[in-house]
Amino acid sequence: MNYYRLTESIEPKIVGVKHGAGQTIYNNEFIHNNKWYDDLFFGDESKDKWRSWARITQFAKPLIKIPMEKQSKHTDYIGFSIRGFAVNNKLREILESSHLPKNHKFLETTFIQKDKIVDGYWWFVYDMETGENTVDFSKCEYDLRYHKRNFGEDFTVNIQTYQDYMNVFYETGSAMRVSKLVFNQNFDQELDIFGTQFLSSKDYVSERLLKKMEEAKITGYEAISPERAKRRAEFLGDNYCELIFL
Repeated sequence: MNYYRLTESIEPKIVGVKHGAGQTIYNNEFIHNNKWYDDLFFGDESKDKWRSWARITQFAKPLIKIPMEKQSKHTDYIGFSIRGFAVNNKLREILESSHLPKNHKFLETTFIQKDKIVDGYWWFVYDMETGENTVDFSKCEYDLRYHKRNFGEDFTVNIQTYQDYMNVFYETGSAMRVSKLVFNQNFDQELDIFGTQFLSSKDYVSERLLKKMEEAKITGYEAISPERAKRRAEFLGDNYCELIFL
């Protein structure tokens, strides 16, 4: 299965806004209407806060009156959240016909734009891969640039297991990104969409699901091929994560 990185479009003709910061606004009004969301993602300062983020389906609730930019178009896909994204009924139907992560939810979501409620949307969330049972950590390649900048150029690791990886996270307070992410045979390679908690922080969509979205002329998203993602990362000096399936 070939996977593409899934993200929101920043094309003004598609999303309606020109600043590239998204169709919605995270402000005091958002927090007032959805305090639990702010508490979940920003209220917990412990190193274990990632557990609730990874198991988002256990904690997520419907979202109400999310402030929307005045110029925003009502696309089929709206990216606005640390986890998941909003979909309308058209895109929800496509997703429900696909092979989704076992733990996923569609939660009713409303936006508010020019004092008017925009409904007919769902916040689509799914639990993230932690790699505990699905990644061969001994075969992964790690991007140590952040850790070397912050903990010294002599910073090195010897990661053989999930616990080795987590030990580095708890000792440094920072999760290591990977430049090569190697999934073992426990990973479900038929998934049409998935994301990882630590290792790459990206959402991935299968070529099969992408084809359905293209045929239905779904709006509001961007799918980035591995080749393009690599070129972009090299140009920006950012981390590129190659997916390997054993």
